[in-house]
Amino acid sequence: MSVKRVYVDIDDVLSATIECLVELLHRIHDRRVAVEDVRHFDLEKSFALDRDEIAAFMDHAHRDEIIESIEPTDGAADVLGEWAGAGHEVRLVTGRPPSTYHASRRWLARHAIAHDELHHLDKWGRPRWNPKGLPALRFEDLPALDLSFAVEDSLETAVRLVEQLDIPVALMDRPWNRDLSGVSARARAGLVRCHDWDAVAKALEEL
Repeated sequence: MSVKRVYVDIDDVLSATIECLVELLHRIHDRRVAVEDVRHFDLEKSFALDRDEIAAFMDHAHRDEIIESIEPTDGAADVLGEWAGAGHEVRLVTGRPPSTYHASRRWLARHAIAHDELHHLDKWGRPRWNPKGLPALRFEDLPALDLSFAVEDSLETAVRLVEQLDIPVALMDRPWNRDLSGVSARARAGLVRCHDWDAVAKALEEL
């Protein structure tokens, strides 16, 4: 198999982020939401928070101690290690704000997650995402990474990768990405739904 340059998201792909966030919601707002009930990628909707509450909640969620407490997804480190051994290049592309860069790097080192680069991508154009103007990518910068495969949990981002950049995507199965109504036939053809990292590894092998 030829060497691939692989885009890999972090939250809910490499890390069990939603499990951490539902516990944080209970701690802050005394509200229980089951992971399977998180049907909207927009947590303002899934957690029934207003605009000010979600802003404060996400600021808390992006604190260093929270970022570093998240558990890794089963099998992720093993597969990325195998990819590194095979010569594939792993570019981590996260929607986390750039302010989380150092905490994210410490988390990656602690869990021995092999990668070549870490990029913060402004995936949704949120105005408060990068108030200090730290280094970050825009979607139009992605072609320069010369990507051949991607692993994502955001359906919206996955569709953009397929339709705009012609990059096949392993879509990690999550409650918020199961409704494909409105997704074009072209996008569906470029998505491979994966329930675990063994399935992601197989999807790359079959390219």
